[in-house]
Amino acid sequence: MTNMKLAERLLKIWQPGDFKQIFEKFSNKKEFMVKKGTVLFNEGQPLDRIFFIKSGFVKLYRLSEEGRESIIYLYGAGQILGIRALTSEDECARHFAEAITDLEVVSITRGEYLEAVAENPEYLLDLLHVFIDRLNYTEKKLTGFILTDTVARVAFFLSDCATRFGISKKDTVELPIELTHQRIAEFVGSFRETVTLAVQKLEQMGIINIKKSKVAILDLKKLHKLAGL
Repeated sequence: MTNMKLAERLLKIWQPGDFKQIFEKFSNKKEFMVKKGTVLFNEGQPLDRIFFIKSGFVKLYRLSEEGRESIIYLYGAGQILGIRALTSEDECARHFAEAITDLEVVSITRGEYLEAVAENPEYLLDLLHVFIDRLNYTEKKLTGFILTDTVARVAFFLSDCATRFGISKKDTVELPIELTHQRIAEFVGSFRETVTLAVQKLEQMGIINIKKSKVAILDLKKLHKLAGL
């Protein structure tokens, strides 16, 4: 039976995993709420569990010696946190993880997850997808930092958010997270004033519209093209 499940999963290897199903089946704890601004874990902290986000958003970041944040990734509903600790020898977190909205989360211990994988090896492919997605994102983001200007970097960030979290409404795609110019600047590694100019240019081109931190993508194809995707 196990080999059959693995064979079936391999036939659909390109599809991302359904972590909701895994956590609901193997977690011994109910979902819990996390308030906006809460740090789920710190860099270097021993981490004996991983988290599944049912709703809300989390930023993953590191701090420089001067205390400046370097945001690595944005997590949202359907994604898991803590896999670096899951797969590292010292079982320590490699980043800070902070809720930037209220969250609904389910957790599972490292032992419970490894037991689930041992019984269901097809789950390894789900884990593989997480690493592949992060690798692809990091490569594209690095290329953007080296080869493109702030407009393209903002376009890449918004394009990625639209692809992963966007809600289609008629001729637009709305992002379910409030994004101020300052927050966008933090994610793209630029100054707020520079990002404001970039956002204004995207609005003038008819690609996006931002009102009270609510982002609507008016032309996703143009946004993808400008982002180099």
